[in-house]
Amino acid sequence: MVYLGFNYHSDIALEELKGKYMHENSQFITIKDMPVHFCIDGQGEETIVLLHGTGSSLHTWEAWVQLLKDKYRIVRMDLPAFGLTGPNPQNRHDLIFYNIFLETFFDKIGLDKFHLAGNSFGGFLAWNYALLHPGEVEHLVLLNSSGYPLEPKKLPLGFRLAQNKRFSQYLEKVTPKSIIKKTVYAAYEDDSKVSQETIDRYFELLLREGNRKGMMQKMQQIKHDNHHKIKEIKTPTLILWGEKDAIIPSQHAYQFHKDIKGAEFIMYHNIGHLPMEEIPKRSAKDLLDFLNHRNKKDEVKVIQTAQ
Repeated sequence: MVYLGFNYHSDIALEELKGKYMHENSQFITIKDMPVHFCIDGQGEETIVLLHGTGSSLHTWEAWVQLLKDKYRIVRMDLPAFGLTGPNPQNRHDLIFYNIFLETFFDKIGLDKFHLAGNSFGGFLAWNYALLHPGEVEHLVLLNSSGYPLEPKKLPLGFRLAQNKRFSQYLEKVTPKSIIKKTVYAAYEDDSKVSQETIDRYFELLLREGNRKGMMQKMQQIKHDNHHKIKEIKTPTLILWGEKDAIIPSQHAYQFHKDIKGAEFIMYHNIGHLPMEEIPKRSAKDLLDFLNHRNKKDEVKVIQTAQ
């Protein structure tokens, strides 16, 4: 009981978090009674949409935005149950809901053709969206994407507890910061890239009103039972993967490469779950090379490893 009391944390009001985590160009639109937080940077003729992973927010793409906005228009948002957006009031966080959410979001901002990139859970949403909307998604980029079933015992402790219905009810109020810290460190191979500011951001945005409950629902409602459909992806695809990923094993990268016909594939040695944060310049350059290559000719260049 002492442990539970010590790690009890009340929700943090949205208005309080806005002052700390909004960008100067942050915007909000209402979708299904959710105040969706998003940013649009750059003035390029083509658009890249960036989708973050579980427990994360649009801030994970900050370095990429700075590197890409001179050439492309960059759209990123806090997905439902995360960041400043908050949870779906209907308590639904399954794949159908997220697909409908993305469809509605793109329609509301007037976006009908774009390149789509996603990390982890964001990659899962990206390839599923590309399957449903091949005419909209011009190029698909998967960074350490989920898609294939994972062994629960190999997931970080925080993820395992969230998937357990018995423990998840406690995590809606009892949130040890030590677990958040361990989970963040697990996402990086280079510990020096983890700052106290990063840990605080993950922790405080998790405490946004309703996010803990929404995340537990997402962890329990999202299933990876449609991985057989990955073979149906026809969108030109680039797979970027950190070899030292402690959350999604590198074997999954090779499976994506095998299942997506013609996909380009780059494996980064000694990099973890977040290539866009650990090696932003290198990973952004690989993205640009891929898009420029595809824009010029319809050949496929396969790269298996990269330092």
